[in-house]
Amino acid sequence: MSLDLIDPYPWFVNKPIDLKVNDQPIHVRITASQWTDFWRPFLARLLEMWKNAYPKRFIVAIAGPPGSGKSVFSEQLQWLVTKGFFHKKAASHTLPMDGFHYSNDYLESHKRKLPDGSEIPLAWVKGQPDTIDIPSLRRHLELLIQRPAEVAWPGYSRYTHDILPHLYRIHEPANLLFVEGNYLLLNAGPFKGITSFFDLKIYLDAPAAGVLSNLMDRHMRGGKSVEQAKEWVKRIDLPNARIAESTRANADLIIERNIESEISAMHWRPNPIP
Repeated sequence: MSLDLIDPYPWFVNKPIDLKVNDQPIHVRITASQWTDFWRPFLARLLEMWKNAYPKRFIVAIAGPPGSGKSVFSEQLQWLVTKGFFHKKAASHTLPMDGFHYSNDYLESHKRKLPDGSEIPLAWVKGQPDTIDIPSLRRHLELLIQRPAEVAWPGYSRYTHDILPHLYRIHEPANLLFVEGNYLLLNAGPFKGITSFFDLKIYLDAPAAGVLSNLMDRHMRGGKSVEQAKEWVKRIDLPNARIAESTRANADLIIERNIESEISAMHWRPNPIP
């Protein structure tokens, strides 16, 4: 069984793990009970799926509302794979969806028409589906499946709050990809069919208080004042969260996190990927 291949007592449990998430240093910790109850069985199941697909590239979607911890969870998985706690033949990469926002110049120069006939710049609602270059996202996901020698993937700066074209380079040997973003499980409108690109679809759920705290911290680290951060969360993040929450039922696995950002439950769909 794959569970036997996942270390039951890895050296890092109960110790701080240093990660870099969105160019910011983050310190996380996986307790012994968290490892035993959640991380180890999850990795064993993921390993079984990955081995069944090998040598095909296996692509995991990690979705959920803003502030639910998608980036941190993705980097934790990346760290575990690169440190050898998954499989020696696994070559992984984490990729954010945020790089597919339209540029700030585009968002300032393009408008959304409101029901009353008035118009607002797309920059005012940045992060909502119509501020994202969905055709480009679709093309890049197609390239990940086609697996050419190299795929250039855009990133996003939490400091300049703008896209960084070609920030990531995914080379052909990469066989396990973690793609994270708010709307990766949205399967309607211009996003129709996006979910079909993924071999495993994960939804991260977190308490509202924890999400709000994470969002405030994120925006203030990025240079916003307390009042600016509050305004952004109310005007942008919360409406985006409601859209992301509507995709929960499309997940193969729902991971619930508590207020301390620890995993508190995992719910697998009855018949996910074999």
